[in-house]
Amino acid sequence: MPAIPWRSFSAVEPDREYLAMASRLPLVSHRTIPRFMRLTLAVARQLQHSPGLVGYSLLAQPLAKTFWTLSAWQDQHALATFTRTLPHLQVMKDLRPHMMSTSRFIRWAVHGSSLPVSWADALARLNEEQAQT
Repeated sequence: MPAIPWRSFSAVEPDREYLAMASRLPLVSHRTIPRFMRLTLAVARQLQHSPGLVGYSLLAQPLAKTFWTLSAWQDQHALATFTRTLPHLQVMKDLRPHMMSTSRFIRWAVHGSSLPVSWADALARLNEEQAQT
């Protein structure tokens, strides 16, 4: 499945440093996919109103039971506020039992001139992090 195109939510300053975050979310069972997709829509609605969000994209491989997120934030505080706010907070609690232990989350600094982050870069970083564990 192709990635959902990058959605921008704030102007980017080319020389400013932002926080990029990527995740790999493999599910235990195909039966969880409809619920995962429904909950993802709730989180996508939350993203539209999240202070400090620069932009995001999603990638899905339902046949492989694997989903990825990619986002950029003004800073760590903005990302932390989003992750600790409903519905995201509850979605993560609800989905945790249905996620494989190989789920991955990474963060790195990115200059505004490099936004949006490419999926090739994000996937390479996730793969590198996984190889190190």
